Amino acid sequence: MALNCAYFPARPRTQETWRVTTTRPAPAPPRRTTEARNSGAVLAILCTAQALDIMNLSSVNMALPGMARDWSASPERLSWVVSAYSLMFAGFLLVAGRAADLYGRRRALLVGMAVFAAASAVVWASDSLPLAVAARAFQGAGAAVTVSAALGLIGALWRDEPGRSRALGAFGAMGGVGLAFGLVAGGALAGSIGWRAMFAMNVLVVAALVVGVLALIPADDPADLAGGRLDLPGAALVTTGLLGLSFALSRLGGHAADGPGWAVAAVAVGCLGGFLVRQRRTPDPLVPPATWRRPGLAAALAVAVFMYAGWVGVNYFAALLLQDVLGFSPLGTGVAFLPLAVGGTLLPLAAGRLVPRVGARRLMLLGLSCYTIGLALFSLVGPGANYWTAVLPLLLVLIVGLSQTFVAANITALSGAGSDEQALAGAMFNTALQIGGGLGLAVLSTVATTAGSDTLTGYRAAFLTAAGLSLAGLVTVLVGIRGPRRPNG
Repeated sequence: MALNCAYFPARPRTQETWRVTTTRPAPAPPRRTTEARNSGAVLAILCTAQALDIMNLSSVNMALPGMARDWSASPERLSWVVSAYSLMFAGFLLVAGRAADLYGRRRALLVGMAVFAAASAVVWASDSLPLAVAARAFQGAGAAVTVSAALGLIGALWRDEPGRSRALGAFGAMGGVGLAFGLVAGGALAGSIGWRAMFAMNVLVVAALVVGVLALIPADDPADLAGGRLDLPGAALVTTGLLGLSFALSRLGGHAADGPGWAVAAVAVGCLGGFLVRQRRTPDPLVPPATWRRPGLAAALAVAVFMYAGWVGVNYFAALLLQDVLGFSPLGTGVAFLPLAVGGTLLPLAAGRLVPRVGARRLMLLGLSCYTIGLALFSLVGPGANYWTAVLPLLLVLIVGLSQTFVAANITALSGAGSDEQALAGAMFNTALQIGGGLGLAVLSTVATTAGSDTLTGYRAAFLTAAGLSLAGLVTVLVGIRGPRRPNG
């Protein structure tokens, strides 16, 4: 609408003002999005950061034998090199997401990368296991900040469909790339140069990414940032609660009667309960109450929990089934799972392109239907089953279902989020995944050990339980996400 200067009689109507009133209004400044500038390069930076963070979950397994030799460490003590990273990653996601929305997503991305690189350098130079474990914990915290900020940047820079769906599909695909490439690169480096080279590589890659961020990603618009301040007591409660819950689930996954595990779980639940009470009373809640009122958010988070609970457990029990029942070697089992890595890389890209066409809700229903059927049929695999005709088709059905569900649920969780809560929404979704993974492994392990006297009966019960979890996710979509989740425009 043109500004009519005649409404302001104090200003004389000059030729200049007449020209303003009779011409078309000046176009609004273009929205600062990556669609208009270097979108491919920016997305490549964010996806590489995601892949690097996930790589460090899997590649470190290739370093453990070398660490054991260097430090004469037992397998039980070495397990903390893996656990410290995953625990801190799960525990810091929510706080990292809120901090990114408050203080700037680009700034948080740079901070997360810096912490990740510095911790990697400490692991590289470590002369003792305790120092390496502490550095791995900081590395996990840096990864949590990086992933949350990267997701927030995708939500803030790709505001319109179908660009956001494609970007989230590519970002999700990097999880599969990171897991698969982490094993390959970790094994190659550990077997040739040595395990320390993995962590030196992290520093070099992060240095290149930081240069790219500074050159291509603009500073956050202050209007897009959340107001208020970080609720430090709430952050301490939720971080302690999530750390304790992740630790307890990792303990209970192998030993359902573990006393310390249940004690830590009780403390974690108490901290999370205290966090919820504080959120109602503080003027600056970590998760604003309005966030929970967004349509589909709670359902998308529940779907993430159910979906990943089944997935983590099935990966574990499918590997045991191939080795204990079908007689596969460890190497053969790894090769047998390669289709999952390839599918986990390619299929999210396809799912990201399908969402604008069919809607996120329909894609979740289709994906969870495939997922539930695949899990149920896995319970029928027994001695003498042929990999090519019995196992591989089920693996493909599972990865198709998982990929469609993952991308559609992620898009639903971010849909409708304001410009000031993009990173928080992404962090909430990733936190739900981490909780689901730990919960699924704990539940399915308990079922497998109590279902029957023989191993195969336990495995079959675990697969059927995973199918039940997936079915619960399907019901959640039907009840909690109403109407087709088609994007506008």
